[in-house]
Amino acid sequence: MRTMVKTASRRSQMWVGAALVAAVAFGVLLGSAFAPASEAAAQPTLTFSGGTGIVLNVVNPARTADFERVMRAFGESLVGSSDEQRQQMGQSLKLYRAAEAGPNNYVLYYLFADPAVSGGNYAVAQVLADEYMGGPPDNGDEVRAIYEEYSAALEGGGQQTINLDLVLEF
Repeated sequence: MRTMVKTASRRSQMWVGAALVAAVAFGVLLGSAFAPASEAAAQPTLTFSGGTGIVLNVVNPARTADFERVMRAFGESLVGSSDEQRQQMGQSLKLYRAAEAGPNNYVLYYLFADPAVSGGNYAVAQVLADEYMGGPPDNGDEVRAIYEEYSAALEGGGQQTINLDLVLEF
């Protein structure tokens, strides 16, 4: 009888232990899902390692006006920045729209940075958050609205970043 009691006691202890381990594991997973991301991870970056950079943007044809409005604000923010590096970035940018439709009739936009500014962060969201309408904290709602337009406009893979180095010049 004593053995049956010990066995039952061990089983209940094992179940309690397993339940505690499961609860801790669940809590860690749940907590990490809702924990604020580190500031570095929250900051979007888009840099170029080559002499020239290209960003291919795949845009929903119904959202081209939204996309172009966001890109206009992006360029104006760079050129009008008080930061010299961002001014250089803005001066080297050109946005092209492909005359031909892309896959699934998406509209293809090519953003050229020529020359690409070494170490410059070309992330649209970051530049707009830092520079648009005088920067934070006054621009929060406007930047969120613009970024939502920008995100909604991107389709089919969104963006492709391409780094180019000059091989031959003719």
